[in-house]
Amino acid sequence: MNFFYQQTRHFIVVVFLLSFVSLSTLAAKPVIALEKELTPVTLSIKQPLTIAINETSFPYHAIDEQGNVIGLMADMWRLWAKKQHVDIQFVVLPWLETLSQVAKGSVDIHGGLSIIDSRRDTLDFSASLFHVYSHLYVHQQLNSVDSLADLKPYSIGVVTGSAHIEKLQKFHPDLALKSYDNRHDLYRAALNNEILVFTGLEKLADDFPDYERLRQRFPVHKVLRYQQGDYGVAVAKNNASLLSFIEQGFAKISRKESAAIERKWLGLDKQKDSLLVVFSSHYPPYMGVSPSGEPQGLLIDVWRLWSKSVGINVEFVARDMVEGVDLIAEQKADILLVYPDHMKAPENTLFAKPIYLSNVQVFVNHALKNSEGKKIHSLEQFSKNFSQGIIGIWQDASFKEQFIAQYPQINIRYFSSLSTMLNAADQGEISAIVGLVDIINAKLVQSNLQALFYRLDSPVITLNLSPLIHQQNTKLMQIINKGFNELDINSLIQIEARWLNGNTGEYYYKKQAQKISLHDDELAFLASRGKINLGIIKQLSPIEFIDELGDFAGINRDIINLISDRTSIEFNYVAFDSWQQLYKALLANEIDMLGSITPIPEREKVLLFTDSYWQMPWVMVHPQYYGRKNKLEDFYGKQVAIVKGYYIIANLRKKHPLITFKLVDHREQALVALQQERIDGFITTMASATHLLKQENIVTLMISMMEDVSLDTSHFAISKQLPLLNDIINKGLRSITEKEKQIIYDNWFTLAIKTGLDKNVVLQVGAQIGVIILLVLGVIVMWNRRLQVEIKHREQLEKIMKHMATHDELTGLANRVLLKDRLSTAIAFHQRQSLKMAVLFIDLDGFKNINDTHGHDVGDELLQQVALRLQGCVRSSDTVVRFGGDEFVLLLTGLHSPNEAAYVAEKVLRLMQKEFELSKTEAFIGCSIGIAMYPADGDNDTELLKIADTMMYKVKAAGKNHYIFN
Repeated sequence: MNFFYQQTRHFIVVVFLLSFVSLSTLAAKPVIALEKELTPVTLSIKQPLTIAINETSFPYHAIDEQGNVIGLMADMWRLWAKKQHVDIQFVVLPWLETLSQVAKGSVDIHGGLSIIDSRRDTLDFSASLFHVYSHLYVHQQLNSVDSLADLKPYSIGVVTGSAHIEKLQKFHPDLALKSYDNRHDLYRAALNNEILVFTGLEKLADDFPDYERLRQRFPVHKVLRYQQGDYGVAVAKNNASLLSFIEQGFAKISRKESAAIERKWLGLDKQKDSLLVVFSSHYPPYMGVSPSGEPQGLLIDVWRLWSKSVGINVEFVARDMVEGVDLIAEQKADILLVYPDHMKAPENTLFAKPIYLSNVQVFVNHALKNSEGKKIHSLEQFSKNFSQGIIGIWQDASFKEQFIAQYPQINIRYFSSLSTMLNAADQGEISAIVGLVDIINAKLVQSNLQALFYRLDSPVITLNLSPLIHQQNTKLMQIINKGFNELDINSLIQIEARWLNGNTGEYYYKKQAQKISLHDDELAFLASRGKINLGIIKQLSPIEFIDELGDFAGINRDIINLISDRTSIEFNYVAFDSWQQLYKALLANEIDMLGSITPIPEREKVLLFTDSYWQMPWVMVHPQYYGRKNKLEDFYGKQVAIVKGYYIIANLRKKHPLITFKLVDHREQALVALQQERIDGFITTMASATHLLKQENIVTLMISMMEDVSLDTSHFAISKQLPLLNDIINKGLRSITEKEKQIIYDNWFTLAIKTGLDKNVVLQVGAQIGVIILLVLGVIVMWNRRLQVEIKHREQLEKIMKHMATHDELTGLANRVLLKDRLSTAIAFHQRQSLKMAVLFIDLDGFKNINDTHGHDVGDELLQQVALRLQGCVRSSDTVVRFGGDEFVLLLTGLHSPNEAAYVAEKVLRLMQKEFELSKTEAFIGCSIGIAMYPADGDNDTELLKIADTMMYKVKAAGKNHYIFN
């Protein structure tokens, strides 16, 4: 039934002119209900109705720069007026006057406010329009504040007359409050450091002139939610007819209409065809925010990967976990990122399938040992040996009921936050703590308490972390589940490696990859194919060889055995005398696969390559009297042997033209040439070199690691005709743990060196003596020619060496030698000019996994792109340095405040988290940044680099992809 009983428009106008409308009494109903039939009441309507609003009550009501009334309630009132066919007029007043003017009847309606008991003496409230959440905004430097209990030492800023005062005095009377006339005065006090904590609603007022600086100092991840209340509108006491008319209009506003307005103003608005994903920022490394407020964390990146895979855009909004559940139930957001699904699904919500599993375990103090002085391994042992011991647990932990039910005899002490629990552990007030392993690990390292505790083997409580959606979104449920089922496990493993610290064997996605499950087509392939022909080299110990019994042995055999056990592949081993013969056989499809090969573009055109399963450094075998060498430049002007067919030959010749490379058929040939001093060195892998030097030889040799040659990665190469075999071998490789690889390594690199001379060695010595006599004569003839060559290359060599001494060869950036020089020079200059400078120590997060997965060529390409992005973040007067490996340093000079360094750090974080387009793949990484400031953190290069390095490791321990100052 319509408000005017479907009368004609003419009649409506007449009625308004007479200022009387006939309606019946309307009982108060929740305004979230849909439009229903209403009974008429009699109400005197004056035109227009006046509505009191406050200019700083953003996001509910405020005014913009042009003086227009804006905000959630402004839009709601405009829609209400349209539904009720009446005119309204907003009256802008200071906050306390909005209350008094409505109470006196000078203004008809209060535009919107929290419903609290103290206001009922002078106002009548409508039914609740929606829930409103009260928050405390905490300064970013208060690192120890995680709960309201941590705020006792601080004054909390509030607006005079706001509902926050009554709520805090009622529920938290021990907190000190400091009042300000309006919200903008409150914000200014916060920026002037008069207060470090202040009250607010869902978001800061972005109409505040210095909003960006305020947001940076009081970031969203530091916000604490302390109260949920109701929000409505009000009229003067005993004006029931007007209140009924108001509620009648709000009842006509559909849930869809009101939700759209709430999304727009409460930071929940989103682009068309996007999903709004709510997450809590208090659970790093799973989910959190960067210093600039960007969502980040392991599960954030997993959702971004899902978004890219299914082609649906996602937008993230940070909210308290409880508030997030409410947003899903009220359909204001689409997805709650994760929620422990052992909890009962809240009303009107459903769980999707788990996207991550996390373990809860107990960490006990290192001082606690059993009667034999050994570590205990279970909570049962703890209870038996330390019956009075207290275990700390976070009061809001979702697993606490399950834990207590399992161990009712344990002494439990609840804590309001993880930080207060760790402080109690540090003070010896409790003997153990219980929590999610990854979160506790990060917190312990962040607090420098990692040496204080060790982890018990049992109990282990596994929590399934699942997305939460509204129960009506069954189609969305299917899309979510299907999308996660199809995600590439390698990409998930890379994300996990980027964010987590600790034992990689415990990582969830890593363990998922180790669970080998073959598809029907893969099983059919193995059944039809029979045995797989694996080509091997007869003498390449310890990598692969035929032993004294004629069996295939070595590192590759041990790897293949594990793959065979887990995939049921049967192998047939085909032996070859040389690498060249083996490689040609694979190209001719005479064998199906071979091992210990590194992918390069030419090979990838004709073969398939598995993941890397082994890494080995390149070394130089040379006479001991040369002394220790560590770079190929040490062999400029000399002759070095290398086995034919090695993929690095062309690259070495290009990069090191001053070395003469001699190709040999096999390593034994190189060894003989080295002993006869026909060459100066032999470049090979560490495995091959150590095997050679386990023999006792007449010429004493040694091994030097070549730092400027990238690690050799071992892969299996497979015929292009067998893509299914490639997939199966990869599944087998991913199932091999680091511990299993270490066992194989220990087995082959701790063998005793053989001793004693045999007949062949004696004959070899005789031959060598004759050769040495001839060499003495030859040396005299050759010396002059060699000297001329040396002189000819001298200038070129000096030029090359001078540049290489101060620059990184791969990226062209300055190296640590040049950094030290520029730091020292800059310190002297800044001391004279009384200026500041910053040292930013940067370590890439997730680089190692990309390097291991795709090879060093891809890794090098990524480092080159990183170098370019870093150069784009700084001025020409600053210095970008490749410090080594995946570590970089930025030297920022001529600064006036640390904020300038923070700006550059945030820019670096944003650029590093953007996608890298590489030749073979697309990569996502992050970085951890530690910042040291001159002169506050040190007055010399050593101190500044040490502080910056230490800060970087603190960032890594605390969740990565962040920056901190000392």
